[in-house]
Amino acid sequence: MKETNNKQKNNEMSVTNQQISRTNDLLFKMIFGKPKNSHILTGFINDVLDLGVTDVSIENADDINIFYELSKDPEIRYTQVDVLARLSDGSRVTVEMQVFPQRLFRERAFYYVANIYTANYGDQTLADKEVKHAKGMKKYSALRPVYSICIMAENEFVDDSPIHEFKLYDVENEMYYRGKSGQEVVTMTFLELKKSSGEIKKNIKAWFDYFNAIDMAKDAPKYIQEACKLATNISLSEEEAVMISLRQRMIDATQAREDYVWDMGKAEGQAESRATIVRTLSSKGMSKEEIVELIGSTKEEVEASLANKQMDDIL
Repeated sequence: MKETNNKQKNNEMSVTNQQISRTNDLLFKMIFGKPKNSHILTGFINDVLDLGVTDVSIENADDINIFYELSKDPEIRYTQVDVLARLSDGSRVTVEMQVFPQRLFRERAFYYVANIYTANYGDQTLADKEVKHAKGMKKYSALRPVYSICIMAENEFVDDSPIHEFKLYDVENEMYYRGKSGQEVVTMTFLELKKSSGEIKKNIKAWFDYFNAIDMAKDAPKYIQEACKLATNISLSEEEAVMISLRQRMIDATQAREDYVWDMGKAEGQAESRATIVRTLSSKGMSKEEIVELIGSTKEEVEASLANKQMDDIL
C-alpha cells in the first residue's frame, strides 16, 4: 500500500512539472503570496496600479492549506481572495486569479472589496488620533482605500480592451468620489489575459506574457523575470507538489463541468454534451467513480460514453 501511495505521489509531481498553468490559482498564491517574494508582488502592484509603493505586507501568507481545503468541493467555492496585502498607509490590495468564468463573479468581487474596506473600521492603529472627532467618528477615520486586481484567465467583458479599471465617479459633474486623503476609496482593476496586450504599457504587457507563458522580453524588469524562473523551476515540497497537481486536475474537471452545466438547458444535444464531458474528464486522469460523483451520472452511463467510438467525431 505504501509503495502504491508513493507511486501516486510521484505521478502527481510529474504532472505538476509538465502541465501546471501559471494561471493555476494555487501556484499563483505560492509565488505571489509568500513574504520572501513580496518584491515581486510589489512590482506587480506598482505596474498595474501605479501607486509607487516600496514594499507590501502580505496578510494571508500562511493559509495555503486552508485555501486548498476550501477549494476541494467540485463546485470550487471561493471564500477568500488569493492574496491580501497591506500598504504602509493602511490601504489594502487584493489580488485574485480567476481561473474560469463564474456566474455573478462581478458581484462576488465587489463583495470582497466592500468587506475588506469595512474591516479597518475602528482599527486603533489607523485611527486619526491628532484630530478631535465627534463620538464614534474616530472609528471611521481608520477606513483606508482598497484596491482590487482580478486576473482573468477567461474573458469577463465583451469589448476588446484587456484592462478595465472601475472607480466611484460622478458622471454628471465629472468628479471622483474620494476620501479625506484625496484617494479614491475603491478601485477595481481587471486584467483579461486572453485579449491582445499589444497596446498596453510595457511592464503590464510583460505580465501578460508571464501569465500566458510567452517568452519574456530580455529587457523585462528583473522581478518579472524572477517570477518566470520561479514558475518554471519552483522548489516545492512533496506535499505542495501534490496539492498543486491535484488543484490543476480540479480546475480542469470543474471547467469541463461548467461547460456541461451551461449546456444542460439545451433541449437538444444533452446526451452528446454529457458524453463529451465524460471523455474530457477521463482524459484529465479522473476515474470512472470520480466522474460519476462529479456529474451525477451512473457508472453504466459513464462506461457507455467511454466505450462509444463515435465520441471521437464529437470531440
